[in-house]
Amino acid sequence: MRRLLCPVCTAVLLSATPAMSAAPDAGLAPATTVAPSDAGTPAPADPPIAPERLAEARALVPPLLLYGQLQPVVGTWVEYTVRSKQVTFPVRAAVVGETPRERDTLYQVELDYQTAPRALIIAWVARAGTGRAVVERLAITVPPNTPVAIPVDLLADHAALRGTPVRQRDTDVRAGPFAGKGREETFRLESGQQMTVVTAARVPVFGVESLRDAEVTWTAQKSGTGARPSLDAVPLSLPRLPVP
Repeated sequence: MRRLLCPVCTAVLLSATPAMSAAPDAGLAPATTVAPSDAGTPAPADPPIAPERLAEARALVPPLLLYGQLQPVVGTWVEYTVRSKQVTFPVRAAVVGETPRERDTLYQVELDYQTAPRALIIAWVARAGTGRAVVERLAITVPPNTPVAIPVDLLADHAALRGTPVRQRDTDVRAGPFAGKGREETFRLESGQQMTVVTAARVPVFGVESLRDAEVTWTAQKSGTGARPSLDAVPLSLPRLPVP
């Protein structure tokens, strides 16, 4: 169950200790919001992440955001069924708030893991226009515990975190509420594990219809509007500490 609750949970709860730090001087370069490049101009490379920090950094970005693209329409939600050999449970993802700023807009995205105990993961994601999304902060609350939050500062779709692309093709989603044309991509991680994602623009929030690896499958089941924030307390802010 700990694995299925998303590695984010473990990463956030342990991030206050030096051993799990994600400080830039420990190998994670801070991200900057990337604006769309002009035609004919190569896009800048993603900030480097030290190889020994890849797993830690990957745990900080929710997989739906890592392999999808944020569609920031406040109030929209999509519910997934998460399945493994051991357990099945729903996760509802929603965009529940936005804060315009001088250079970009900060969106509040919530993922409600309807497990026992129930867990709520909140990501504050910055995006400038149609530029790439940056996960600025992350929080988790598992009642009755106090919510905790840490800074993240990572590109949501960082190429090193996604893995090496090994296959891309057009596909058809043949059943369910999001049936129609889609795009399938497969990525290979350093461990040899593969992640396959099917995206479709008609799926709200992340554009992800399904996501699967060797152990877990996420499948979008339904969607709607009217989502509101579930976070009802100010999270305790924990610093990212450098490795001694």
